Amino acid sequence: MPDLTQLIEQSFFAPVEAFLAEHPEGVEEFEFLRHLDEQGVFQALDTGVDPSLLLFQKHFLLFHVLYSINRQRVADKQGALQISPMMIKPLDYVEAGTQIGELDSLSRYYLALDNLAAATEDSVSDLLDAFWVQYLKNDKRGNALKVLGLNDPVTDTKIVQRYRKLVSVHHPDKGGNKDEIQAINEAYAALIRP
Repeated sequence: MPDLTQLIEQSFFAPVEAFLAEHPEGVEEFEFLRHLDEQGVFQALDTGVDPSLLLFQKHFLLFHVLYSINRQRVADKQGALQISPMMIKPLDYVEAGTQIGELDSLSRYYLALDNLAAATEDSVSDLLDAFWVQYLKNDKRGNALKVLGLNDPVTDTKIVQRYRKLVSVHHPDKGGNKDEIQAINEAYAALIRP
């Protein structure tokens, strides 16, 4: 990878700021990356690396520039940026209100270029694996809550109460369905003993 500081200064700030100005209503990260790709902003990156690593590099560089712009806007009392994969949006100073303050852990991560330089195919693969484990865990919880007729946020006490009520209604000894009680038991086990 070329010298990152020079690459960022020469290639990224102007197109990122221009795209932000063109989209005051905000834009998703995917659209932002697609636009920068079309503009040739990422051409200095090594396209021969693993596609997941290349995507991570593009994501990191975009977020580094966004957090840098955000830091400057806040310091100049010109506003801030809402920064997430689902929405990248300029905020005016009044609207930014609660977002103006000390740097959070995400901004510290993206502002440290050493984190990008240290990224390898293995480390990106580990990040993606951890994401999917957490995603599937959350999805499993959502499905289990749905079986019990509950929604987050919910306490363990409420889960136990709902489970007992459903068991009393759907137990085969009380005329219930064997498949339904099995689904209820599996949902309860997933929620209470994950």
